[in-house]
Amino acid sequence: MAGPGARTAESRLDVRRSSAFDVAAGAAPVTWLGEHHRSVPHLIGFSARRFYGDRLELVTRHPRNESADVIDVVTVDGASVVDGVNQAEVTAVLDLVRRFAGDPPPGGIAVVSPFRAQADAVEAALLAAYDVDEIERLGLRSGTVHGLQGSEADVVIASLGLVDDDPPSRHRFAAGPNLFNVLVTRARRRLAVVTSLRSPEGLVGDFLAYADRPPLAPEATPATGWTAELAEELRRLGLPVRPGYPVGRWRVDLCVGTDADAVGVICAVHPDGVAAHLERQRTLIRAGWRLHEAFASRWSGDPIRAALDLASGISAGGHGIGSASDDDGAARAGAQPTRAA
Repeated sequence: MAGPGARTAESRLDVRRSSAFDVAAGAAPVTWLGEHHRSVPHLIGFSARRFYGDRLELVTRHPRNESADVIDVVTVDGASVVDGVNQAEVTAVLDLVRRFAGDPPPGGIAVVSPFRAQADAVEAALLAAYDVDEIERLGLRSGTVHGLQGSEADVVIASLGLVDDDPPSRHRFAAGPNLFNVLVTRARRRLAVVTSLRSPEGLVGDFLAYADRPPLAPEATPATGWTAELAEELRRLGLPVRPGYPVGRWRVDLCVGTDADAVGVICAVHPDGVAAHLERQRTLIRAGWRLHEAFASRWSGDPIRAALDLASGISAGGHGIGSASDDDGAARAGAQPTRAA
């Protein structure tokens, strides 16, 4: 017979008692991801604070999405749960799929539920409503949270499957932190939460309250020196300017413009040196930013000329340094004498 230590080890690796995350954590050290590259701010803000203690850096933030309200809460009336299935929510899910099917997102539609019976009922309803060709056209998938862990889609529809008078064990299961975190973070562009709860409490209630509040624009940091002088001249030309715009762990020296037209302006080599400068540049370009360099040395420290040239390049839709190679960027970063922002 195995001793107590062996039984403890076996229970750690028992997927019937532990989540996949717990099993993996019991077998190897946990490495927390520092940057989030998938979802727009509204879709990840709750988890970043609640589950990651604000350690998760949001690389996808941009003026085009910083305040976008992309979480819909669909409340279903008169629902009941029979044999683990909330049929009213199944009907609501089908209505949402039909709505999104009119203009299907390129990254597909996924439907997810914490409960196996609810997920199976949704899948059966989808298979009855759509043939194989239509399912492929929509990129339509469905399953439980565990089944979709590690997956993502542009649009996710989450059916909570709960009613207020459900047994406490069902409420506790749906509100398990690891499971709920996965449930609400599979979407890249939009999340629709279908719920029959009239008085949601705890983690679920906190999330639904968060979902009703669009995110706020991030706070900028004051600029100094050349960066501040250039920002002032750009404003004189009528361009909206925000200094120190946060993107993940980086700051864009100047964010110029609004919404999808906003571009990043790099005014100096990163204070931590050329390697950090290039890593920031690569991260921002990968996240979809159009970048322009505006080192003081190029205009002999004249912010008026710099602002005029920069405004002309931005209005012409120039690609700036986004199309430059890393080697070219390294040469510029190492060669230009600048003052740090």
